[in-house]
Amino acid sequence: MRPTGAVRSFNIPVQDMARASDFYREVLGWSIAPVQGSGGDYHRVLTAEADGEGVAIERGTINGGLFRRGTHGATATFLEVEVGSIDEVVRRVLQNGGRVVMEKRPMMDFAHFAIVQDPDGNHLGLMEYIDR
Repeated sequence: MRPTGAVRSFNIPVQDMARASDFYREVLGWSIAPVQGSGGDYHRVLTAEADGEGVAIERGTINGGLFRRGTHGATATFLEVEVGSIDEVVRRVLQNGGRVVMEKRPMMDFAHFAIVQDPDGNHLGLMEYIDR
């Protein structure tokens, strides 16, 4: 079983995907490629060796992505955490002064995803993996 609450990735909003991809490749040496089915709005960033879902394999490392600013209602850099139940976490977010930025939706065929906001305006991605 996967641990819940674990930070799984980072997500950086960009205006110009090509320019941002070139910048991070050249400056930090990141491997960046479009995610199939995203319409070019999301590019996976590999900073470390990853499994088939882009999750870093080595403990203490993290991968992430670049997303077109405004996609899914998110406009700020955010972390993505793994949760056992998005519905349960959203309930707790709302009870504790947060709000939903993007409702729960399928993430390809392996997970569900939502974005919430804490009381200070910070966004947090929630990833609920589908048992296969």
